[in-house]
Amino acid sequence: MERYEALFPVLPDYVAHYTVGGKYTPRIGLPNKQALGLTKKILAAIISSQTGIAATYAEKRYGSDPTESRWLGLTDRIDDLFNYGQKRLNSYISAGMEMPKKKGSYQDLSMQFFYRNLAAFDASKRLAELGYLCEVAAILRAALEQFAFSAHLWNCSGEEYLKKLRPLHAIGPFKQSVPASGELYGLLSKYIHFEYDHHTHFFAFSESEIFTVQRGAVLRSYATHLLFVTMCCVAKYVIQAAPKQFEQAPTTTSELEIFLKQTESYFQTVSAALSQDRVLDRLHVLLRRLLS
Repeated sequence: MERYEALFPVLPDYVAHYTVGGKYTPRIGLPNKQALGLTKKILAAIISSQTGIAATYAEKRYGSDPTESRWLGLTDRIDDLFNYGQKRLNSYISAGMEMPKKKGSYQDLSMQFFYRNLAAFDASKRLAELGYLCEVAAILRAALEQFAFSAHLWNCSGEEYLKKLRPLHAIGPFKQSVPASGELYGLLSKYIHFEYDHHTHFFAFSESEIFTVQRGAVLRSYATHLLFVTMCCVAKYVIQAAPKQFEQAPTTTSELEIFLKQTESYFQTVSAALSQDRVLDRLHVLLRRLLS
């Protein structure tokens, strides 16, 4: 557990709070990493006022490293990798929405749906940071359906067909572009619908009872892997689809190839550190299938 907590610390809700000595304290309008140096001094002043100790001592004793509570383990690497992939997916969509509109075509609508669905990745990442897993799987499963719907819509026309088209019906055609997406969809479904083999890691026990683990470092590691596997699945589709959609494929596609390689490298790092974890190992195998 110590290794999981070192690599995947469950982050406090920094949207609303910072922490001092394990207790919540108001954010004081300092929301980002760059502001943490000033935060350190302000919180030292608050501690000094509340405890009566000198502000300089409070800063040394309780704030020696303003980045210590949030930027631990693989957090920075996860942030960088996520931002790189998300930015390239955004660039692909921007290029698609700048294309001349074709009469009777749903290509523009396809890109718009694709764009609005990217927010699912932001939501999943935030919930993963807070140590949730089932909730992340639920969002990613719905997102995969919507991405498949957006992809299928690209080649569609006719109002009646659009009315009848359902996201779930688009999973099959999407699998033709990314075969392993079917396995990913099934795995996400297992986390949503209770199945014993996929939910035993939500249980813990004491001498007197068995109880459910709502969130934690282990769950964060699994949720982060699910997020990146889903992002790679979508990136794989974009890499294959873009040359057919554009007369000259945007540079985004080659940069998404880099994202796939960076993700594989990240998974290798985690596998080396947590080599006995079968769940992470299975997700790593799934990633390799997606990339093949």
